[in-house]
Amino acid sequence: MFKLFFETTYIIVVPSFKDTLVHHHNMLHVFFSNSELVMKAGGKTVSGKVIILENDVEHKAPEGEIAFFLFVDPTSHFAEVLRDKFLKGLPVVAVNFFHADFDKAGLTEEIIKKTVVDFAGDFEFSKLNLDERVLQILKNIDDFEHLGERVKDLAEKYSYSESYLTHLFKSETGIALKSYLLMRQFEYVWHQIMKGKSLTDASMDAGFSSPSHFSDVCRKLTGISVTKAIV
Repeated sequence: MFKLFFETTYIIVVPSFKDTLVHHHNMLHVFFSNSELVMKAGGKTVSGKVIILENDVEHKAPEGEIAFFLFVDPTSHFAEVLRDKFLKGLPVVAVNFFHADFDKAGLTEEIIKKTVVDFAGDFEFSKLNLDERVLQILKNIDDFEHLGERVKDLAEKYSYSESYLTHLFKSETGIALKSYLLMRQFEYVWHQIMKGKSLTDASMDAGFSSPSHFSDVCRKLTGISVTKAIV
């Protein structure tokens, strides 16, 4: 089974799988390896020991041996650092100046976190400077207060029209509120699975209509089946 570590503004994945189907999601990716990775995405092919992918770009896992990779919150300062320092408006880039040797079997959360800081710098673990209304909604979603809820439900709770809330959130964050809700709902299930809860209980607690519904979302967002992920 792959390893997951949940940080404030990113998720660490030490994968047990190599291949994925084509997929996309609203998180940024950073892939790290001891050897060269090759990735095709956004009409570009890049190669290097570190590959950074912008959010909402269709992709498959890069070719090569991934030591670990990150899902990065697109509304965070970390995402801003990745965009300003490396991506510079491109959908995907390879970084070849950074070299580190990984013992994949011995990778710990602390080793990975130190590697991330060595690579990207000492960034803030916080959100971007967004509209206060959006920041409050983001905080509540990130705290899993809106599991299984729709945009319509949030609009009613925050006393906005659905169209206004949808526009406000997208204009401030660059991503759709519906997509962000789904990503955090998906994340909650893995939080619970890592704590020992069954897939059935975790997916139902998160507000998915069934375990098969969660499995469909997993395949859509990550390009792998739940069975393949947890083996």
